[in-house]
Amino acid sequence: MDSAERLALTVLCGELPELRAECARQSERHQRLLGTIEAAARARQPIIPMLGQLLGSDGSGALRTLGSALPGSGPGRAHDEAFICPDGACDRVEVPLPGGPVPVCRVTSAPMRPR
Repeated sequence: MDSAERLALTVLCGELPELRAECARQSERHQRLLGTIEAAARARQPIIPMLGQLLGSDGSGALRTLGSALPGSGPGRAHDEAFICPDGACDRVEVPLPGGPVPVCRVTSAPMRPR
């Protein structure tokens, strides 16, 4: 495995929970492609070209954009990310960890709205 693929695997591994969560909110195409990427990563096959497809780039910038190309998947800054009740029924405000998943309403399981 060359150094670029090794770095791609490192970045993918570090950001996979967030990437899975974001792809779950995206199209079925994104979900299938992420599954293919995960299978290739497990088999230690090249993933950079597929990461490029997932992120809408040519692959050369995939590592730089992995955590920022899909909406909501960037590392963010906690003080800028606050979420409120999805339908305004309560006053709960949730500030997630940087790069963490969007919090959900504990009653309805609906994703909370950005404040």
